[in-house]
This record gives sequence, structure tokens and C-alpha cells, in this order.
Amino acid sequence: MNFMQNRTGLAGLSIGARARQAIRAHKLGLGYLGYIAAGFVAANAFVLGGLAPFGVAFAASAKQKFGAAAILGATLGYLFSLDVLGNVKYIVAMAFLFLLRWVLSSGSLLKGIRPSGQALTALALGPPSLAITFLSGGSVYDGVLAVAELLLACCAAYFFSRSAQALELGADNLRQTDVTSLVITFCIVILALVNLKVLGVSVGRTLAVLVILICAQAAREAGGAIAGVAAGVSAGVIGGPYTFLMGTYGFGGLLAGVFAPMGRAASAGAFIVVNTFALLAARRILDRGLLIEVFVASILSILIPASFLKRFSARPAGDRAVQGETYKALLKNRIGGVSLALRDVADTTRRVNERLSGMVSGDLSSVYNAAADRVCRKCKNRSVCWQLKYTDTCNVLNDALGVLRRGEELAPEAFPAYFSKSCLRLPELSTQMNLLFQEYTARESMRRKVSQVRGVVTDQFEGMALMIDAMGRDLDELATQDGTTAGKVREYLQSLNVFPDLVTCTVDGGANMTLEVTIPTYKLSRLDLTELTVSLSDICGRDFGLPACKNRTDCAATVMTFTEKAVYTVKWGATQLGSSCSRLCGDSYSYVDGRGGRVNVILSDGMGSGGAAAVDSTMTSELLARLIEAGVSLDASLKLVNSALLVKSGDESLATIDITGVDLYTGKAEFYKAGAAPTFLRKSGKGGYVESSSLPVGILGGVNFEKNAVTLRDGDVIVMVSDGAVAGGYEWLVSDLEHYGGDDPKELSEQLADEARRRRTDGHEDDITVIVLMLERGI
Repeated sequence: MNFMQNRTGLAGLSIGARARQAIRAHKLGLGYLGYIAAGFVAANAFVLGGLAPFGVAFAASAKQKFGAAAILGATLGYLFSLDVLGNVKYIVAMAFLFLLRWVLSSGSLLKGIRPSGQALTALALGPPSLAITFLSGGSVYDGVLAVAELLLACCAAYFFSRSAQALELGADNLRQTDVTSLVITFCIVILALVNLKVLGVSVGRTLAVLVILICAQAAREAGGAIAGVAAGVSAGVIGGPYTFLMGTYGFGGLLAGVFAPMGRAASAGAFIVVNTFALLAARRILDRGLLIEVFVASILSILIPASFLKRFSARPAGDRAVQGETYKALLKNRIGGVSLALRDVADTTRRVNERLSGMVSGDLSSVYNAAADRVCRKCKNRSVCWQLKYTDTCNVLNDALGVLRRGEELAPEAFPAYFSKSCLRLPELSTQMNLLFQEYTARESMRRKVSQVRGVVTDQFEGMALMIDAMGRDLDELATQDGTTAGKVREYLQSLNVFPDLVTCTVDGGANMTLEVTIPTYKLSRLDLTELTVSLSDICGRDFGLPACKNRTDCAATVMTFTEKAVYTVKWGATQLGSSCSRLCGDSYSYVDGRGGRVNVILSDGMGSGGAAAVDSTMTSELLARLIEAGVSLDASLKLVNSALLVKSGDESLATIDITGVDLYTGKAEFYKAGAAPTFLRKSGKGGYVESSSLPVGILGGVNFEKNAVTLRDGDVIVMVSDGAVAGGYEWLVSDLEHYGGDDPKELSEQLADEARRRRTDGHEDDITVIVLMLERGI
């Protein structure tokens, strides 16, 4: 009775359900067959004219229980290949791989060791490949090619492993690295099957077109374009003489994605049209196989059940907010990883630089030792000079080095008379010492320059790491975009016949809103910015200040950035007095309206005065201003500017850096100094100063800011000065600042600059710069 019920239940199942049930019942056996077939296919994927390491990589990356099946399939693939002799090293590698897997699975001493697929690939393919290259008398190029093939195989093993894991996880749990691995595995499959033809039709290219259409129908334009380019590179550029397929498949996949919302037939039709015109343009219309491949794959894509495509389709809009937060977390982790890697590179470079800097390239005595080796060993009196009179000979040659150190040419007359009489090869000896000393000094100079370049590289890597760290912090503080408010702003602008290219509305960690609107530049002159600011403030429910407008260089567009009005505003003024001996002032300053309600004032004092100092200080202040405007952190900017000064020229380039940053929302003032003069404050009517003992930039790698901070209020004053302003002391400056009763920063800067020049009594002159900032309550 129970038996009959079971049979009835089975009879009621659909054909698809029966097939799935049969697959589950024979899952293990089908898995073995699948790995044998995949290994066979991977072994027949060729690159660079005949290299086929992918079979070894696939067998090495296979799971332990399917390892034997993968090895069998790949070995059969190599044996049945058209190039059996060229595959000898791969067949040997498969034997090595089988032995390695057997030892690891059965050996008691090695139990528990689970090497990665990359390690197994290197151990199996490396020895036979390098041995065959060596025994066959291969050239250096052949050796490099063998190493490159080994690296390619290890990379392929990694991607095969990730692809297998991705297929087990399912489409809903794929990460970016999983997608990348699947794309690369797809390219290798195309390489393997592109030359396999049935009735003149390439199985590889047909499969490539089918995957392109599936991706276009499931992931629209992005999926179709990415799959098209990947398949085009594999089938057209690497896998055969059809280089035009890269553009054809890529553009066809893009259009297939565009037409995908109209149905699978429209998507496939768009791909067919693109490929037909491409064949006409390339004069390959007689190659009917290419068109047949496209038509066959298009028909198959239409016949695929819709339920299959739904697994890979984009998620509904309701999940996008969650996805956004997930991507934000992933991006933050990726940024942290990149920053850590750059910092590791910087640390390694610094340690190597310190180790190499402590190494001496050769003692100066090596100059006369080498000269004596070249000249004296040919002389018949060498035993007298270097045995009987060894000490006298060394003293004479040491004295000769003193002549060379003074920058003088060593002539035979520079040697003592008694030595000149006994030395039979004195002219040749002096010539060789001159030549060898020049080589020694050139090597020492090069060693110092190389050490300096390593220091510059260290600073650049550290600067990039700090910059990426700051990007991660900015990302963490960035809240979800306010799409509703952005939509209202777009509607309002469209009512003014201004059609923006982009409108973004974000709120930072401090709940401050920033509105960015990108419009065609020619529309800007038609807008009243004051009226526009008032209207957008009403729409967004925020009190915006007038926008900062920046023209984009890549297109005729202007980006208007509206930020909320800050609690404070800054009035500022500056005065510069150059030394009388030069028409140029060696000091330079910049005022930067930073993002997020922060202003930064940069003052740089080039060492010395005149043109050279002006070049260093201007370069320093301008580079810092550009980096700060771009949102680069101050610590990262310091590293990058320091490295720029170190490599600016062969001459010494030194400059101080003095940065004052004021947060207009909180009144917090931050002071960053590198070799700079004190900064003076008047807070609540009382004077004081902030000083630094750090070095200027451009002296050595690893320079850092000294940092201080203080919170200011309405009416407080900041005075930044260069070294020339405090050469006569600075207690007077604190007093004058406390007793100043006006509210004009320009007037105060002129008074302080004139008084600084009057008080200098040491007989020297230097450039003087005074910058005054006054904090006021915002309107």
C-alpha cells in the first residue's frame, strides 16, 4: 500500500522536478563527470601561442574529493591535444600533482596540511617547466616566459577556487571579487572552446554570445557591456584573428542591455543587428559561421526559462538602501585595506632606506688600492714598494688622496721626490688615481641621490595612505543621500528652464546639509544667485550661504555647491614687506575656502630671500592649497608637498609651512606647523602664542606637523607671521595685539609689519609677512 502511494507521488511530479530529483540522487557521480569534463576543457585553453597551464591550475584548485577526477580530465586533455610534445611538461606536472595530493592525504607526517591551489600549482608545474627550459638550452627570454607562465597558472588557480566558492554561495551572495573570478573563469572557458567547431560553428564563440545575452537581459547595460568586452578579448584578441569582436561584442552587449526591458527578442535582435553591421564593416560577411553563431545563441537565449533569469536580475528598489549601506561598509573595508598596504610599503621602503644608508659603498682607500692593483702588479719593483717599503708607500698614497679631496688634479709632481725616483710608473699611477677618484665620487653622489629618492617614495606612499584614510573617515561620516529633497530641487530648477545634469543632497555627521547642482555653464549667467539661494533654502528647510561655483574642465558645466550658513565668519587681511635687496618676496600665502564650513590659511616662508625663496614658498603654498581644495587631509598634503620639494631640483629646497584652519560651525581653530614662526592669538581680550620646534619641509623624509588647537569665539583674533616679523623678539607683538581696538584686519597687519621692520636692529633684512584673521558671528 505504501509502495503504491510512493509510485503515485512520483508519477505526479513534473519532468523538471523528476530531473532535479535524479540529479540529487546521482550528485556525486555527476560531480566526478563534471570535473573530468572541466579538466579536459581547461587543458585545451591556450595563450601566447601555445602555453596551456590552465589544466594544471584547475586540477590544483579542485576540492580534495574531486581532485582525482580533475587530474584525470586535465591529463586526458593534454594527451588528446594537437600539441602532445609541447604538453610534456604539463603531463609531468599532472603526475607531480597526483603524488602531492596523495602524499598530503595519506602521509601521517603531513596530515592536516591544506596547501592552497596556488601552492600546489607552483609545486607541480614549477620544477618540470624550469627543468625543461634549462635542459633544452633555453634563452633568458625562455626562462622569463616560464616564470610568467607559472605566475599565470597560480593566478588562474586562485580564480578557479573563488569561482567554485561563488557558485556554491549562489547569485544572491556574490561579492565583487566573486564576480571578477567568474568573469576570468568565463574567459578561460572561451579560450578553451573557441577553436572547437561543429559544422564550422565555434562552440566557444556561441557560448560567449549566449552568456552576453543572458547578462544583458539579467543585468541590463552594465552586465551586457562587461560580458561583451570580456568575451571579445578572449574570443577575438587572444583566441583568434578576430580582433574586431572585442568592440562588436562589447557594443552589442550594451545595446542588448538597453533593449532588454522590451523583451528577450528585442535584446537578441539588437545584438544581431550590431554584429551584422560589424561584419559588413570588417568585410567578413562571407564568414557565415560568425553569423550562425550569433543566431544560434540568440535563439537559445530566448528559449531559456524566465525563472532562470530572475535569479540573476537586479534586486528591487526596496533593497537598494540596504545595499547602499552594505556597499558603503565594503568600500570602507577596501579603503582600509589599501591604506594598510600603502603604509606597509612605506614602512618597508623606510627600513630598506635606513639599512642601505648605513652601508658604505667603499672606503676611500679603495681608490689607491685599485690604482695599485692596475699599475703596480705589472711593475718589476712591486715587491720593493709593497713589501719592503709597504708603510712608506701607503703613507704617500694617503697624502695623494688629500690632494684629490681638495678638488685638485693629482700630478706626478705632487708625490715626494724619493718616491718619484723609485716609482717606475708614476705618470700612469697618478692618472689611474685621478680616474678612480672621479668614479668613487660619482658613485657616492649617486648613492646619496638614490637614498634621497627612496626617502621621497616613502613620503609619497605615506601621503597616499593618509589621504585614503581621510577618504575612509569622510565616507564613514557621510549619511545617506536625501533623494526626496534632491528631487524637489530638480523640479524647481526645471521650472526655471534650467535642466541640471546632476543634483545631490547629502547630510554629514554633524547634520549639516550640502547641496551640489551641476548645470550647463551658459545657464549660470541667467540665474540670480542670491534669489536662487533663498529659494533653495526654503525648499530644503536650511539656511544656505551663496554657492561656491567651480567650472568643470572635462565638459562645459558648472558645479554649484550650497552649504549651510556657519555660526561664524572670518575677516582677514595680509601685508608683505620684501627685503630691500630683492624685488621678490620669499614668503607666500593662500586663503582656502575648504569644504564643510572650514577655512584654511597657508603661510610658507622659503629659506633665505629673493627669487629662490619665492619659488620654494610659492610652490609649497600653491600645492597645499590645491590639495586642501580637493579634500586631501593636511597630514597627507604635508607628505606629498615635502616629497615634491625634495625632487624639485638638485639644489636645496627648504620652506616652512604654517596652516591655520578654522571650523566656522564650532569656532575651533587648529594650527599645523612645520618649521614655522609662532602664531599669535587674542582670546577673550588676552594675548598669547602657539610656537613650533619642528623642521621645515624639503630637508628630509618623514617630516611631520606639530599640531595645536583652541576654540575661539566672536571677536577673537589670530595673527600669522613669517620669521622676519619676529627677528626682533615677539613680546611686543603680544602687547600690540592685546591693545588694538579696531576691527580692520588689513590695518592691523600693516601696523604689525611696519613695527616688526622698525624693531629689527641686527643689521640683516628678511621678508616680512603678517596675516590677520578676525572671527565674527555670522549674519
